[in-house]
Amino acid sequence: MSTMPSVRYIYDRRRTATDVKPATVEIEIYFSRQQRKFVNTGIQILPEQWNESIVVKHNDADQLNNTLLGIKKKVERILIAMDVDKEPISMQSFNARYEGAVKPTSFIDFMYDCICKRQIRDSTRRAHIAAWETVRRFGKMRTFSDLTPETLKRFDDFLRAEDPKRCQVTIHGYHKRVKPYILEAHKLRYIDYSPYDVFDVSRGTSKEREPLNQYELNLLRDAELPDKLARVRDVFVFGCYTGLSYSDICLFRYDKDVVQSNGMYYIDGERLKTGTKFYTPVLKPALDILLKYNERLPTISIQKYNDFLHVIELRLGLKKPLTSHIARHTFATTVTLANDVPIETVCRMLGHKDIKTTQIYAKILKTTVERHVETLSKII
Repeated sequence: MSTMPSVRYIYDRRRTATDVKPATVEIEIYFSRQQRKFVNTGIQILPEQWNESIVVKHNDADQLNNTLLGIKKKVERILIAMDVDKEPISMQSFNARYEGAVKPTSFIDFMYDCICKRQIRDSTRRAHIAAWETVRRFGKMRTFSDLTPETLKRFDDFLRAEDPKRCQVTIHGYHKRVKPYILEAHKLRYIDYSPYDVFDVSRGTSKEREPLNQYELNLLRDAELPDKLARVRDVFVFGCYTGLSYSDICLFRYDKDVVQSNGMYYIDGERLKTGTKFYTPVLKPALDILLKYNERLPTISIQKYNDFLHVIELRLGLKKPLTSHIARHTFATTVTLANDVPIETVCRMLGHKDIKTTQIYAKILKTTVERHVETLSKII
């Protein structure tokens, strides 16, 4: 029996990480002193978030650790299969299997491996992992021969039956995240054609989000809440008065992101989702929250954050759903556009690449119409 190579995690192999600059976690396969392969896991974290072989102090630590374990198990499975097949175990033969020269049999494994290897943002990777988990629950797209238009139709039906509240936009999103891996399978000649060439999914129309109006925003700010809910409320209000998305709030650091100009404080940052620059004010309600928490905002996982927001929504008797994105929507409408801040300025504050994106937020509020009509009436 061949000597099995050792497999272990390696963090920051090139020694580039700093307190604010993340580095990559890799998996080292040690064949010999002259032959070592490093598998990029696509996971980038800060030094304080790595402890020998696990991710710690990260909002998505459990999911990231599961991803790392999945990649490591795949490597170990390939090595074991080579040993069982009595194939000489070398870096070249391992690469042939790992990179797909030997056709895999499981589309489920293939999709997961592709997600792990793709150079995509962590937030995008989480969404693709969620889609993969849905495909796995569906259970009828296990092999490449399962990839047919009929199976996609059954998958579409499954998405609707599993959660009747899923709208067409959400269902389209699942297909959108599965499609690249089916196209990749076709590119590698694992399937003869992409079933998406035949099965088409309409995008549908998004439900219009309702921002908080000024009365609801004041009600939320002034509410007496238990400590855990109060902390979630404060983070949400911070988003309402800065326009930051929850993922950007989690990365926010006062000492490196805040600048001062003419007596005002601004956040000069870059969006995690798109990489675009934004420059937004820290208005007094947001500044008060920063002072309350000594400039370090509390954060929890996005799932728990949204769960607690729904609890607050019910507790205050709000007639519209509270979600993480409603804070950003409220900033764009109630806080800025309703107070006559030009849409071009709001676009810069939000970090939108195209003003057309900002125009989606620019729903004219009744209060804005009434105020302008009062002014117009006086003039006439």
